[in-house]
Amino acid sequence: MPLYVRREEIANDTVTTQYTNMSTQMVYGNESCLMLATRPGGYHSHPHRHDTEQMNYVIDGEIWVFVEDKFFLVKAGDYYRIPSNAVHWGWITSDKPCTILEVFAPTYLGGTHPNAVGLYDAGETPRKIKDIKTEAVSDDYMKIEAKLPIKR
Repeated sequence: MPLYVRREEIANDTVTTQYTNMSTQMVYGNESCLMLATRPGGYHSHPHRHDTEQMNYVIDGEIWVFVEDKFFLVKAGDYYRIPSNAVHWGWITSDKPCTILEVFAPTYLGGTHPNAVGLYDAGETPRKIKDIKTEAVSDDYMKIEAKLPIKR
C-alpha cells in the first residue's frame, strides 16, 4: 500500500443510506480517514451519531446540516464540524447534488467502504482499525426542521 494514490485508482463505492445511495471514495491511515462523498439532490438522512469527530468541506452544492438543536445551510466553499457523538443529519432540499470532502478521526470505515484504500509507507505496519459504529437515534430530533426558512 502506498502513501499516495491517484483518484482514478480508487473505485467508487455506492453507499446505501436511509433514503438513497451516495457515491464515495475513501482513503485511510492509522488516525483518520478522508472520504469524498456525492449525495444526490433530495438526499435526507436520519439523525444518528458515531464515536468519531467529523470535519467537512463542501466542494459543490449545498446542504442543510443539523447538529443536535442547531442547523445551518452549508454551501460550496464552507466548512463545518460534527463533534464526536453529536446527533446529526443532513438534508439537500434542492434537486442538485452536493459533494463533500469529509475527514473522520479516529478512522471510520464502518464496514461500508470495501474499496477504501489504506495509505501506508513500505514497511509500515497498519494498526488494527476500530470499527466505529453508527447509532441511529429518534427521528424526534427532526422536528427542528420545521424552523427551516424554506417552502415545503
